Amino acid sequence: MSSRSPRRPAAGRPVGSHREATLARVLPAARRLFAERGFAQTTFKDVAAAVGLTHAALYAYFGNKADLYLATLDDTQALLLPEYRRAIAEGGNLRERIAGVLMASARAHDRDSSVSGFLAAVPIEIRRHPELLGRMAGRQDTIFAALEALFDEARTSGELAMDASNAELISAFFGGGVGVALFQYGMHAGELSGAMAVFVRLLAGTAFAEQDK
Repeated sequence: MSSRSPRRPAAGRPVGSHREATLARVLPAARRLFAERGFAQTTFKDVAAAVGLTHAALYAYFGNKADLYLATLDDTQALLLPEYRRAIAEGGNLRERIAGVLMASARAHDRDSSVSGFLAAVPIEIRRHPELLGRMAGRQDTIFAALEALFDEARTSGELAMDASNAELISAFFGGGVGVALFQYGMHAGELSGAMAVFVRLLAGTAFAEQDK
């Protein structure tokens, strides 16, 4: 019988863990911390501690905090994109599709409100931190691409009654929907679906009683 002691697992790595399983814990934890504290105040140590890793172990997956932030952005968009595509595919017209995408966002928020908190802050974080701005240049934004395709199709079919660019349409879309979500997130006001349903009705013009002229 050997007298040598059994080899201990590497510090910070749970026995039997692998890259995919570890990232499945790290990225949601990073999203919550970035949403609550912002990019500047979130550290590798914070994220590692949240999932039971050492600070050094996290560097095996991400070279720096910007890498972690962008991976968190990709992961968060990957949560939403299938639901957005489903809402677009199931909607009969542009109004129904926009409503479907907004309600899909609300359902994602209700499952995990850090989705809204994180995504709403991305434009501000990019402006504040040049290391993020430089890395964002030239990246393919999958959600923006899906919405651009939606508005291009609506323009071709004649569903849009105004001459607005895709950038303007997407800004208005996200500005409204994210604004409702961010207010709900900041106020700790519970589920978003109810408030988003009101916003959808306001957009559709169905929230107002008919007035006799």
